[in-house]
Amino acid sequence: MHFGWTGGVNKQSVAEMTLCFMIALQRNLYATSIQMRQGTWNKSGGSQLYGKTIGIIGVGHVGKQVIELLKPFNCQILVNDIIDQTDYYQANNLTFVEKDAIYKASDIITIHTPLTIDTHHLIDRSVFELMKSSAFIINTARGNIIHEMDLLHALNQQLISGAALDAFQIEPLTDSPIFEHPNVFCTPHIGGNAVEAVLSMGRSAIAHLIDYFIT
Repeated sequence: MHFGWTGGVNKQSVAEMTLCFMIALQRNLYATSIQMRQGTWNKSGGSQLYGKTIGIIGVGHVGKQVIELLKPFNCQILVNDIIDQTDYYQANNLTFVEKDAIYKASDIITIHTPLTIDTHHLIDRSVFELMKSSAFIINTARGNIIHEMDLLHALNQQLISGAALDAFQIEPLTDSPIFEHPNVFCTPHIGGNAVEAVLSMGRSAIAHLIDYFIT
């Protein structure tokens, strides 16, 4: 029995959170907020998102919406996807490159792929060793795409500067060394859970049920 499915109903919600992570990481907002509550007045304001090189792996519904939200920031956007979308890339001034080029050149890498055999632990120690020491990585997709222990190693060895994670290998995540790292911004898989997105998902499901049983 197949009731249907509509892709992208929560894409704005996830894309907005991704943009939030980008700004928070670049401007050092999360770390300085935590430090301020602990009594440290750290005036390090990071750097602007404007003009940075952004690597996007996975150019589907969410990836495209992130690209749309980034337009006012005049970023160079490098993309990689298994589907040929040459016309879309050209129309939006995007540069398609292989993943290694994204890892080496990006100031921020953001992941927007499904979890498959090919993307399981896609981001591991070998990837972090290619990245800039000033770079950040964001995962608002699925937890097992990033190898969490390799991420911690990369942070502890200062191979990269920080990360933002909304998805984890085990959920709910209640006890992890990730929590203790000052340069990891964690949220409990809420990227697609804006009120508007939840309503849209519910209405989409209802519409498919009506279509199946009535029309």
